[in-house]
Amino acid sequence: MLPLIFTLAALTSPATPADGTYTYVSTMNGTAVGKTSITVSHAPAGLVIVEKGGGSFNGQSAAFQDTLDLDNTLAPSAYNSSASYGDRAMKGSLTFNGATATEQGESGTQTYDLAADAKHFVVLDLGPFSGWFALPAQMTAWNYAPVIAIAPVMGHGFPLAPAAVSGAQRPKGVPAGDVSMGVKAPVEFTVWYDPKTLLVDRLDIPMQGVAVTRTP
Repeated sequence: MLPLIFTLAALTSPATPADGTYTYVSTMNGTAVGKTSITVSHAPAGLVIVEKGGGSFNGQSAAFQDTLDLDNTLAPSAYNSSASYGDRAMKGSLTFNGATATEQGESGTQTYDLAADAKHFVVLDLGPFSGWFALPAQMTAWNYAPVIAIAPVMGHGFPLAPAAVSGAQRPKGVPAGDVSMGVKAPVEFTVWYDPKTLLVDRLDIPMQGVAVTRTP
């Protein structure tokens, strides 16, 4: 009976990237601006994504670290981040309680609610990459249903419905087997990922001239 229970659990659990550490480099208009390391580990409660990175922007050095906890459906259950930019230090967190998410940050407390037909939140911070890393696995598990995306650094939440095929031209260096997903609004972006491993190989945000690429 126990082997059967474990087999059924494996069949019903959503696919996720394998445990391990993955490295990404960021460029802005072709110039390197940062590097980050993502460590994935599975826990009884779900998936834990720990990130540590840094770089420079406008002549100022920056460093950050964050942890994104996902439950067994890949919905976020907690998010904590800390960062420094020049002489400024910042901390923030998100907690989730059903249809409500609460942010504690530099500007105080803010809440976000699921709206319309969105049944899940996602975290798409600016700087930290952990939420973008999780997005293909989440959208695959949820059949590309609409979500509410939270950008903590902006103190803003917005509806998002990524298309399973973005229609974007494949950038140089993106593996031939990768597929793309993305949106045109409110901010255009495209994520290229391996549909077998669900590993992100590249994120493009054209408006900002930003590209984030996985390195060996």
